[in-house]
Amino acid sequence: MLPVTLRNQMTPILNEGFFIKKSYYNECLELYPAQEWYKIMAEMDQNNRFDEESQLFQRIFTDGLRPVEVDSSGRLLIAKDVISLAGITKEVKIVPMRKHLEIWDVKEYEATISISKEDKKNLVKRVMLNQKENKDVS
Repeated sequence: MLPVTLRNQMTPILNEGFFIKKSYYNECLELYPAQEWYKIMAEMDQNNRFDEESQLFQRIFTDGLRPVEVDSSGRLLIAKDVISLAGITKEVKIVPMRKHLEIWDVKEYEATISISKEDKKNLVKRVMLNQKENKDVS
């Protein structure tokens, strides 16, 4: 359930609704504001619709896609079959990821991010260094 102050700030987004789908990469769900989802679909529309590989990717990427609304109490109404796609059982972890949210089963999330401190340090260095190199090139 969304707190009232957050719900009031997000009114335009809440009124447009959301789309939810199984993550392409992880055992979680991805929740997109409708406007962001339409942008993703516009990008996909640039692909050749007669290309078999493009069609397969779109099918896999949108597998399990459903619209989601927020009720008057600020609850996301997510169908049980969608929840089961990600193996969510009881407790969830909501993770902000740029322009969408990930919804995880808590145990699955903890298992996914459980790496050593040394591996975390190396990951940060690799990702942030790569980001800096990409900015320097552009």
